[in-house]
Amino acid sequence: MQQLTQQQVASYLQVEDTHVSWQGPMPETQQAAVRLCHAIARLLQAQTSDTDWGADRMQVKLHNANVELLLNVEWLCEAVWLQPVGISQNNLTQPQMLHVIAEQLNPQR
Repeated sequence: MQQLTQQQVASYLQVEDTHVSWQGPMPETQQAAVRLCHAIARLLQAQTSDTDWGADRMQVKLHNANVELLLNVEWLCEAVWLQPVGISQNNLTQPQMLHVIAEQLNPQR
């Protein structure tokens, strides 16, 4: 996976009803998945927590005042997505968090 610009990262993120899906190339290595995680975190102006690794998956929590997200990378399913979890520091619900993300992505496109 090549180095992606912020505009490319934004263009590959698709806000769905219950999550944000990644429509870009699947990271081929753990290092590429970590780079993708950092690129998404920069785009959303979010902090990341410790990475949780499984046999064929990676999970990282991304958070800022408006969002609490779990970034999932699953190589077996060949899928990457962000899922809102809990309630944000600003007491936004999961649907509200998705709306905030959609608003953040629009100027990037």
